Amino acid sequence: MRAESSPAPRAGGLRDLRAPVSDRLRRAVVSAPDRLVLLLFWAGLVVALAILIDQFRPLVVVPASVALVIATWNLVPHPVAPSRAAVVGSLVVLAVALCWIAINVGYASRYVVVTRDPGFLTLESLWLVDHPNPTIPTGSAAAIDDALVGARASGAAFALRDGMLYAQGAKLLPGLLAIGGWVGGDIAVLAGNLVIGALALLAVYGLGRRLTGPLLAVVPVVALAASMPMTAFSRAPYSEPLTVALAFGGLTVIWSGFETRTWWRYAVGASMIGATALVRIDGAAVVVGLIAGFGIAAAATLGTRARRRMSWGLVATMGASSAMVALGYLDLSWHSPRYLDDLRGRFSQLIVALVATAAVSLVLALPRSWDATRAFALRRRAMLGWVAAAAAVVVAVFLTSRPLWMVNHNLPAGSGYARLIEGLQNLEGLGIDPTRSYDEMSVTWLAWYYGWPMVVLAFAGLALILRRAVAERDPRWLVTAAVIGAPSALYLWRVSITPDQIWAMRRLLPVTIPGFLLLATVALAALWATRRRWARAATVLLAAVIVAFPLTTWGTLFTTVEHSGRYGQAEAVCAALPSPRVVFVGTFTYLPTLRIMCDAEVVTFETTPTPDELAEARDLWGGNEVAVVTFTPDGLPWEDGQIPPPLLSTTTTQWWYSISYVPSQPMATTSSVYLGLVQEDGTLVPIP
Repeated sequence: MRAESSPAPRAGGLRDLRAPVSDRLRRAVVSAPDRLVLLLFWAGLVVALAILIDQFRPLVVVPASVALVIATWNLVPHPVAPSRAAVVGSLVVLAVALCWIAINVGYASRYVVVTRDPGFLTLESLWLVDHPNPTIPTGSAAAIDDALVGARASGAAFALRDGMLYAQGAKLLPGLLAIGGWVGGDIAVLAGNLVIGALALLAVYGLGRRLTGPLLAVVPVVALAASMPMTAFSRAPYSEPLTVALAFGGLTVIWSGFETRTWWRYAVGASMIGATALVRIDGAAVVVGLIAGFGIAAAATLGTRARRRMSWGLVATMGASSAMVALGYLDLSWHSPRYLDDLRGRFSQLIVALVATAAVSLVLALPRSWDATRAFALRRRAMLGWVAAAAAVVVAVFLTSRPLWMVNHNLPAGSGYARLIEGLQNLEGLGIDPTRSYDEMSVTWLAWYYGWPMVVLAFAGLALILRRAVAERDPRWLVTAAVIGAPSALYLWRVSITPDQIWAMRRLLPVTIPGFLLLATVALAALWATRRRWARAATVLLAAVIVAFPLTTWGTLFTTVEHSGRYGQAEAVCAALPSPRVVFVGTFTYLPTLRIMCDAEVVTFETTPTPDELAEARDLWGGNEVAVVTFTPDGLPWEDGQIPPPLLSTTTTQWWYSISYVPSQPMATTSSVYLGLVQEDGTLVPIP
């Protein structure tokens, strides 16, 4: 296969220094989106390694990041020509990213209770601000866990092992957010994912302008920035925006590697895509797409020199991306072993798929015995291109039509997930079917948030780039389709998540949503290229619809701060504690909050403890002062038999859960927290 290349001055070279200031400024503006995303990757690599060796400290991370950035300054994507359109597009996107942060920072979440993933990610980030590793000692609470029936020193995504708490999931995102904490304290941690989200927008633009041009590429960026999934999952510490930044930033570098035929660009781009495994346990799915696409491109190449070059590129891509996946596995096995064990079956399936894809790619790409097949494909490339496009249309019809003839049941019966869905079905007046997973609704969900015009155009764009990849033998389009297509096919078929909104869109944000927006823009570019007046009018109208539709989905949720009041509530509890030894009575969701924010040793009783149990806990702590914290004071042995006034009552807002529509209003709940001091006989004296 061939790849186009165009001459451009090497970024940072001597020719740049001799150029007029205005030229250097234009090149700096145009290169800024790509370079900022690369800075995120290099800093992330240092963070991942520092956490892996338990040396996450400013004195290690900061100088190492600066040194790595300086050493890799010229390892950037092939520069985009600094035309007027490129300068304008870059300035617009940089302004969009900054304004997006400014608009949303006031609505950043206060997610410090582990009801869902942002809770433990926030708390882990706060822990890493002041600690060199993510494992959390429980102190003497672990001994009480062993000795006292009913008491636990772990829970809510934090597993206990050898006296240490291990939070679930990969550590790259908490590490990056903790860097913000070094500079701006807790508030910077809480709002830090917005910066990563803004960099994700730049990564989407970096690839989009290579697909469609510098001005039209603004359309998917604005639509993504305006949408509920991107905004909601950036206001709180979700892993999806970081995955977007690494996947699409890496794809941009891979694209420019095909343009310049440079192996190191393949390696850098593949490393960025592979680094998604440092963010999420399913990051290997994106790598499967990368290796499959690159392998097919290498297998289709004719000519000894060209095939040798593509084969070495394939080896570099496989090696770099696999090394990152291995690093992600080490991170999980060392710092989240219980989580890895729980999902080992799914993770193993991904690794088997990755190894099989790599093996098949090498078998197809390296031997010369396939030359006859390659020659046949070259002669029939126009026909094969249309076959590939037709296949995309068939898949689109199949996935889109599933609600008409399919009902999926992939939720375990009797699980908490099934109980949640049963409750929502009852609340929304739907048929009670608690094991229903709603996987068949995946394409419809995309239309809920981005509109049917975007979905139809995205499938049309997929058909276009597949035809172009095969008929024109262009590896750039093939790898782009594969990287977007592999994880999208996985999760559009089965979302593998609780199907309530907006939560379920987590599976589609990392690759599918930005990928579909870019594919839709490819279709718009093709429509514009016809040069007919009606086609250009339709292009402008459809672009406006894609940008505007996400804004119509918001309702009053835009100004909702998720878990508002919870951070201040936790601070008040910590300030009121008379002892660093705490018994929490209630679910396990608040144990990590007390352990990390209050730096207290904590055990939890999920059911109301008796006076004897509280007295025994006090004795096991050496007879020292022990505080009780609870949101459910009924039944506790208060000294005078009366429930005391609460320490404080807090009203918290959060997004409504729904399964048959897009949520548009928040729900508000009030929680009152009570504190007491355990006496020798196990009774409680209220703490005012």
